[in-house]
Amino acid sequence: MQRVPIPAFALALAAFVLPFATVSCGELQVEPSGAELVLRTTPETEGANPDRLELGGVVTSFGGGLATAAFLAFALALVASVRSWGDGWVLLAGIVGLSSLLFLKTRGGGGAEGVISVDARFGAWLSAGAAATGALAAGTTWLREQRPPLRPFAPLLGVALLLVGYLLPADRSPLVSFAYADSLTIREPWLSAFWLLPVAVGITVLARRGSVTRELSTVALSVFAPTGIIVGHEIWTLWREDGVQAGPAPFVFLAGIAVSVWSAGSRRGRAERPAEPPPEQVRAPVPARSTAP
Repeated sequence: MQRVPIPAFALALAAFVLPFATVSCGELQVEPSGAELVLRTTPETEGANPDRLELGGVVTSFGGGLATAAFLAFALALVASVRSWGDGWVLLAGIVGLSSLLFLKTRGGGGAEGVISVDARFGAWLSAGAAATGALAAGTTWLREQRPPLRPFAPLLGVALLLVGYLLPADRSPLVSFAYADSLTIREPWLSAFWLLPVAVGITVLARRGSVTRELSTVALSVFAPTGIIVGHEIWTLWREDGVQAGPAPFVFLAGIAVSVWSAGSRRGRAERPAEPPPEQVRAPVPARSTAP
């Protein structure tokens, strides 16, 4: 397994130094690399700009989060391959990274379809191709040799919903849409923690699904409860706001929180049940000692 995923994901990470996309808006054009998106470094804007539009800043603001999510997912897949954490985790990280690049291409700099056009460049194609190769190799080995039982299925479903909700647009605006992943930045990680923490807790519950302790369940509830309240309030606010509609992300994210909370609670209850005592072994009768001389 390690012969393919390790160099594949290393190449996927190295491709971030290459041009990732060509973003055009009228006569303006920028060509950010993957590293510029991850580091939120504003690329130079080319073309006539009478309105002084900072197209490079728009691109990094509304594309940097998804690029960072892809970079971190590929890095996690590489670490999982080197440390032999299991092919399942390599596959999951690879799928998350590839999905981030896909959403980055479809969203572009935001929701301004017809205004901003995005064309993927060689760096993005190379990164996606190398990551797909590594994920396919890990997935093949996982299915053939190491696949653990998928039950209980609820923790996996909760993580899948949280990840999809994290990457999808959270609103539908005529100009620029927002996704929870847009808050992800390695320069200011404390700003990324609020929306990333529920995803991390959901993955922890998935990893510990066989033995969810009272402490882990309490931590999960303390993270999921305030996030769920804020997401619900956000849905209500976007629903009432004129010109902006709630996108699919809040509903999917809220469903992931609900499934993860139920999963953590149910698994804790099973973990805290006292183990049934083993059946008593039938002992052979001991012959009585003879008292005869």
